[in-house]
Amino acid sequence: MVSKFRKVLVVGSGNVGVLLTYALINSSTELSVYVLVRNYQYLRLVREKGIKILTARGSSLRLEGPHFISYDDLRNLDLFDLILVATKAYDSLKAINAVKDYLKSGGVLITCQNGLRSYEEALKVLGPERTATIVLNQGIYRVSPQEFKWVGGSTSYLGSKGVLREKLLSIASLFEVFPIQVVDDIEPYRWLKLAVNAAINPLTALHGVKNKFVVIDENLFRIATMVVSEAEKVAEKYGIEMPVDPLREVVRVAEATGENYSSMLQDLMQGKKTEIDYINGEIVLRGRGVGVPTPVNEVLWLMIKHKESFGMSA
Repeated sequence: MVSKFRKVLVVGSGNVGVLLTYALINSSTELSVYVLVRNYQYLRLVREKGIKILTARGSSLRLEGPHFISYDDLRNLDLFDLILVATKAYDSLKAINAVKDYLKSGGVLITCQNGLRSYEEALKVLGPERTATIVLNQGIYRVSPQEFKWVGGSTSYLGSKGVLREKLLSIASLFEVFPIQVVDDIEPYRWLKLAVNAAINPLTALHGVKNKFVVIDENLFRIATMVVSEAEKVAEKYGIEMPVDPLREVVRVAEATGENYSSMLQDLMQGKKTEIDYINGEIVLRGRGVGVPTPVNEVLWLMIKHKESFGMSA
């Protein structure tokens, strides 16, 4: 399929933003790709030295082609056909409001965050006809300020509550380096990834281990089982039937991304805020709304919040 999208803005230069940018510039379609970088010091660094992606097979790929820009630069550019918001979940609403006026009429904004809430916020700002979301199932982590290691993953999913399927298929065709499937109902896939992230991310973050240890360690796996069970019960109350067994998916993802450090662990190691509020915290809050107790998710939520406040040495 020949895509109708020609000018793309990626908001965010972290793990997800870098991977999406790499996929876009390696598309067979000629695209003008711009990457919006908030930190001016980092913007100078990547303009001078560029960004490299290391693959699981050991090859090094230089990110050639994108234009790294600041918010000041954005004001001098024409409108975009497609905007991908790849910030952390807690920054997504601010980012959406900052770039919404740079989206062409008929263009699409896509959220790419972990957990729930970011897509819902985008829907309120732009409406269902201009907003979609990607459930990204790829593992990538930062090795150095401008080097990232991509460890691979599985099929990702793209869906919307109002964007025409033809547009979604056109967007999906831009991502040739990893598979993206367009689905009619994205919610089951969002909840599936929510359950997986809720099991893997806080456990790896609290213990400082790679993803594979959630399956290898018997005690961690028992906790992961309880986390998933709670998430599944909450999802059922909202009428969500996950596409596959969520516990089996935890095992599959933990094994497939076994050498990856979860984004939550990376955040804590760098002294940054995590997305725990949008993952386990969201399960707890939504559980309260339908009368489903989620004590294991709540304990993990509180423990990660403690780590955020006092650092990894706490």
